[in-house]
Amino acid sequence: MSDTSLKTRAEESSARVVLAFDLDGPTGAAMVDGSIWRRPGHFTLGAYGPHRAVPRILDVLRDRGVQATFFTPAWIVRTWPELCRRIVDEGHELAGHGDLHESFYGRSRDAQAGILRRSQETFRQTLGQAALGFRAPSGDITRDTLELLVEHGYTYSSSLRSGDHPFVHSGVPLVEIPAKSLFDDYSVFAYHRAPHFPIGLDRIAPYAPVFRSWMDEVDAAAEEGVTVATIWHPKVIGTPGRTVLLDDFIGGLVERSDIEIMRADEVAASAEEGSVR
Repeated sequence: MSDTSLKTRAEESSARVVLAFDLDGPTGAAMVDGSIWRRPGHFTLGAYGPHRAVPRILDVLRDRGVQATFFTPAWIVRTWPELCRRIVDEGHELAGHGDLHESFYGRSRDAQAGILRRSQETFRQTLGQAALGFRAPSGDITRDTLELLVEHGYTYSSSLRSGDHPFVHSGVPLVEIPAKSLFDDYSVFAYHRAPHFPIGLDRIAPYAPVFRSWMDEVDAAAEEGVTVATIWHPKVIGTPGRTVLLDDFIGGLVERSDIEIMRADEVAASAEEGSVR
């Protein structure tokens, strides 16, 4: 693509950045198989997210005057209802992320439907509203998943890593907002001894270079006018030291005229209106 065409696209519309957090807490495979209750260290590692990190992150978002999307398993909503109500009351979006953070790929249609039904029931009972958005744990979905999401009232997904622009799935009235794997804080900041994650990595990346690389990607996105959706986990990015850099990063976005910070549901709504880019 030529410099002229890049400049033209940037002039037509600014880049859109979705500050998206996966509020997993201690849910996941260990909770699905029940082993979490025999691993207090593993449980507390996950619980750090809703217990300590999210309030810290919410303060940053409030002070910067921006809104975010929190993809949240329903178990978290049931277990930390006051925190989830605070998220919504402060203008952020709470979106679906399974019930116990189950993998959807490989599950039967009925099993997937049951997870979505339980999740939406929790959202309605606890928050007074169903979730509009959904992010599949691990990002793996099937055709059945797409159809079931629509049946259960979801209007968009942010599960795939398939592009720079939102799009509507073929044959299914569901908007997809692709996320960016390079914005997954797990790949640079999370290290667990059991199991080892990431495999072969025995250290955590220095903080500042990671945030600089993320800003480099935002710079390029602004030149092209594309959409960036993050995959940040409060229990990972919400430590005191990382929150300081997260605050600086968001502050840098706020100061720019070529960046528009939007919730995922707002991006999806504009896509439904025909402005998919």
